[in-house]
Amino acid sequence: MFLSFFLVFHICAGAIALLAGYSVIVAKKGQMAHKYLGRVYVLAMLALGLTGTYIAIIREIPLSMLNGLVLCYFVLSSINTIWQAPKQTNAYDKLLFTFVILITIGFGWYSYLITQTESKELGGFGIEAYIVFGSVMVLCCFGDCRFLIRGGLSGNSRLVRHLWRMFFPLLMSTAAFFLGQAKHLPESIQRIELLLLPVVLVVLTTIYWITKMQLKQIKTKAKNL
Repeated sequence: MFLSFFLVFHICAGAIALLAGYSVIVAKKGQMAHKYLGRVYVLAMLALGLTGTYIAIIREIPLSMLNGLVLCYFVLSSINTIWQAPKQTNAYDKLLFTFVILITIGFGWYSYLITQTESKELGGFGIEAYIVFGSVMVLCCFGDCRFLIRGGLSGNSRLVRHLWRMFFPLLMSTAAFFLGQAKHLPESIQRIELLLLPVVLVVLTTIYWITKMQLKQIKTKAKNL
């Protein structure tokens, strides 16, 4: 009964996170709609991650447990980047750095455990999935370390950090829904090209906004020369 409640809550949080995430993409940046949709997205994604972690612990699926924490890490580090002043860091940055190190260690530990099993799987997933997500978290460890050493970011670099850390959980959730749960979708759309379309759109949108920010930064530097 208790698990069923969490499952329903998890599904609802996921649906809200996806809808809010897609809405934030098309909403005009800096406007109130963008800010409020962003807050809904963050809260829904945190709920999705936490409930996903709890359900995965009960069902003994280590990859889903860790990925639930990954979702929380990304949205928290993203909003903390944009909510504080440029060229500054705070105690939350250090806590999140510790958090991502622990998550990375978790991926490494379960990867090791997989090598000790006969089936070469844990919770239905092979070592490849743990390595892929673990590698992303290793990059985040280096990124956070650099962020702390530099004392924060400013300008477009700060926005890029905020953007990609908001988009990655959306990509994970989109892939989990359209690819991971494809069997629960109507048969008419259970075609790989249709299932991949939302995932590709999120990837292209991420590339578009990051490229736009980088080009803007280059132009700004050129004008200041």
